[in-house]
Amino acid sequence: MHKYIETNEILNEVCEGLNKEKELGVDLECENNMHHYGAYLSLIQISDSKSNYIIDILKITEFQPLIDVLENKKILKIFHGVDFDFRMLNHQLKCHPKNIFDTQVAAQLLGKEKIGLGDLIEEYFNVKKIKKFQKADWTRRPLTEGMLDYASGDTIYLIRLKDIMRKELAEKSVWADQEFLDLEKRDWPYEEGTFNTVRGYAHLTPKERAIFRRLYTLRDNLAKQVDKPVHFVINNKTLIEFTIKPPKEWSKLRGVHPIVKRNAKLFSEEVSKGNKEELYIPEKEIKHFSHKERELFRNLGELQIKIGTKLGIKPHLVMNKEQIIDIVINGNLNSLRDWQKKLVEEDWKKIK
Repeated sequence: MHKYIETNEILNEVCEGLNKEKELGVDLECENNMHHYGAYLSLIQISDSKSNYIIDILKITEFQPLIDVLENKKILKIFHGVDFDFRMLNHQLKCHPKNIFDTQVAAQLLGKEKIGLGDLIEEYFNVKKIKKFQKADWTRRPLTEGMLDYASGDTIYLIRLKDIMRKELAEKSVWADQEFLDLEKRDWPYEEGTFNTVRGYAHLTPKERAIFRRLYTLRDNLAKQVDKPVHFVINNKTLIEFTIKPPKEWSKLRGVHPIVKRNAKLFSEEVSKGNKEELYIPEKEIKHFSHKERELFRNLGELQIKIGTKLGIKPHLVMNKEQIIDIVINGNLNSLRDWQKKLVEEDWKKIK
């Protein structure tokens, strides 16, 4: 069972109770450029030891009580895979959750191959997650009972899952806690893709890049007008193709949103303007390793694999590529967390 919250008054009452809890399971449902334009929160699901709450972010206007709960250091918040969730909370609510346990990180440290929440729920509780609503439009109202059941279907397991995984982690619990603290301290900015990150952009000529930037911006503005994901208007691959070989008649195109045809003149004008411009890609300053640094980089990569294999975890958990590069450049292990340092420091002394 779940309690659906859609008013500020009820949210405030619920949060007063949640602030007295020791631990909470938390999950989000978002619109992420799947059915509408942009990415934003739709629901926040929270479970304590007795109750399950579904908070309708599209109807709530006063979020501070909820933010206070998520940032309360006395309450353990259990998430699964915080990356996107934390970016959305930061982007929309300026909220930075404190005191967290990430069951996905725990699964990685336990050496599990399948680390999805559905996989873990099936493994530990023999419950198969219903996939019917994975791609549902979470902005539609009213939400069906099936959608609400699906939304609360994850958080009800998170507290029990944490209890089991904490025991299984044993001595690795110290590792996990350091990872969780690192996640808590990060900034978690949310960034939409830009024109110069689209696949194929780098292979365009300077003039084609100028055209593409103009078409990309126009498409974005039109997508916002009709409240549709940009790929519903024109997908990136097609936009690149139209950049290289612009259509003679934009009004007669197939496979694009009708708003493109209605604004055929604007597309033609942007192509004409782009033809008079050139856009160059700034050259990146490339750090070239010396022979000794290349050898150290290779040795650290081998050490990463060796220790990961021995522990039964993915090598990047021992130290990732960015950490290895930092070690090579700075000649120390300062980029590693304490648990990682203890794993590699003896071998590091031999190969540095």
